[in-house]
Amino acid sequence: MALPLSKDVARKYPELASLYDHLMMCTHCGNCRYFYEYRPDVNLSAPNCLSGEYFYFDSYTASRGKNAVLKGVLSGRIPFDEKAAHVIFACTTCMACREMCETDVKDWLNRLFETARREAWKNNIGIPAGIKKWSEHIKVEHNPYLEKHADRFAWLPADIRNSLPKKAEYVYFVGCTASYRQKNIALATVELFRKLGIDFTIAVDGDGEWCCGSPALRTGQWDTAKELAEHNAQVLDKYGDKVITTCAGCFRTLIQDYQKEAPEGYKDVLGIDFNMPVIHTMQLLAELIDKGEVEFQELPEFAGKVFVYHDPCHLGRHVGVYDEPRKVLNSFKGIKVVEAERSRQWSWCCGAGGGVRSGFPDFSLWASKVRLEEFKELGAEIVTSACPFCWRNLDDASKMFSFNLPVYDLAEIAAKAVVKKK
Repeated sequence: MALPLSKDVARKYPELASLYDHLMMCTHCGNCRYFYEYRPDVNLSAPNCLSGEYFYFDSYTASRGKNAVLKGVLSGRIPFDEKAAHVIFACTTCMACREMCETDVKDWLNRLFETARREAWKNNIGIPAGIKKWSEHIKVEHNPYLEKHADRFAWLPADIRNSLPKKAEYVYFVGCTASYRQKNIALATVELFRKLGIDFTIAVDGDGEWCCGSPALRTGQWDTAKELAEHNAQVLDKYGDKVITTCAGCFRTLIQDYQKEAPEGYKDVLGIDFNMPVIHTMQLLAELIDKGEVEFQELPEFAGKVFVYHDPCHLGRHVGVYDEPRKVLNSFKGIKVVEAERSRQWSWCCGAGGGVRSGFPDFSLWASKVRLEEFKELGAEIVTSACPFCWRNLDDASKMFSFNLPVYDLAEIAAKAVVKKK
């Protein structure tokens, strides 16, 4: 039975109330709680919701649980308090539930949960301390890592920086994680582009590149995201014709949030005119492989090793890029590749996204621990991905829980092994 919308609640939380009709499309069936697929080679039935498995209570489980909480709030039957906010924030927004949903609410799930977070911010309800910690900083220094904006490109060697053209075919949008934490990925990407002769530049002059706004959007801080997006939209257009990223979160934000209306993106909120083509580095590499323009030499340190690829949620489920990273991985010579049962659209999230890494660090690292256990059982010896944020969480968990599984971004290996064919 449909719960009526409370007029008092609608006045208090108007943006969430505006999605009431979409929310009521959820039938509470529970299909969203598990990955299930029946194929000739394997029958898959496995848990898919991190928060449901970790907190072990139905309210946290997939979209069914969170939607039930939001229905209760909008009907006035339960208060929007710290307990309700905890359920809403303890979600990586990986959209595994959306992948399995069979009703018309599916396309609106991400927007629903992020709008609820938006209302929590407006009313100061249950915002995790770890998220609050970086939220003021990002407004001033344009990154969530409590670092200075002036140090954003400290990783870039001076000779390379000075040789960058003012405008090029591609603008490499580095992102905050690779700029301030996983500098190895940023350096490898620049090395890769230079070896391939890619016409690229980086928005380093003046204020240059700012955070894409993904952390702010995912945690409901739309005003902050709008300021960041407005700046980037103006800057990127001056530097090139296309944007290329190595960060899955930046990729999703620039190609969807900046350019598409709800429910896929946030153009209605950001209000920017940004229509630049955006690609991920793995897409460019896969295209060059298909054209026969690049190949990879065998690297002795990886000879005979068993590799596995982890699908970043923002690259995979959010945007649908699955094949290109695998094409790159399978082009590396002298290695073996295994595929996890929970992969592609059924991939288990690393646990870093949606503000969970900063808001619930123990939960976040537990999720990567579960993923690494899955890889270890496969016999994998090296973990790869195509997202600096996944790299960070998986690598931290590997060390914390003594898995001793090295983690690499595919760009790191490609930069070492690539050979450009004439």
